[in-house]
Amino acid sequence: MKAWPWALLIAVLCSGCDDMSRQAKVQEQRPGALFANGLSSRQPPSGTVARGQLAREAKGLQRPPITDALLTQGEAGYQTFCTPCHGLSGRGNGLVVGRGFPPPPPLGEARLLGATDAELMEVIAHGKGLMYGYESRIEPDERWAIVAHVRVLQLSQQAPLDRLPESVRQAFEEGDR
Repeated sequence: MKAWPWALLIAVLCSGCDDMSRQAKVQEQRPGALFANGLSSRQPPSGTVARGQLAREAKGLQRPPITDALLTQGEAGYQTFCTPCHGLSGRGNGLVVGRGFPPPPPLGEARLLGATDAELMEVIAHGKGLMYGYESRIEPDERWAIVAHVRVLQLSQQAPLDRLPESVRQAFEEGDR
């Protein structure tokens, strides 16, 4: 016996089983008859704290000690999240600037040199100006690491050549030629 009649019979029988597309369903934040206020979901009660939120916020309040591992993590985070706009050097010459976006302020600008670490953390988390916030994308400990890397970039741009070791100064002077 041929297989195609059986396949046709199974296809016809299964085509009538599409009850799921017509069933009642709840869509979040849309009108519905589930609650008295006419919505299909409710807001959390006032004062509700998400699981782990307090520990996460506590991590963001205290700067960790500066270590090689922290600076390495900060450099990686900076390269991932910050270089598209700020560029590798922090001078505001990232790739998106070349594509028509307005340049961000250079990290060596006096206003940013005077900013506290907590202010930099706040900007990374919630954004400022055209920069959007990264709070949902970057954990507080990684934000601290990025702040540490930003401080390294700022120091590197403010260091006078005569204070550098001779071998490093020569490398800079040879690079200018």
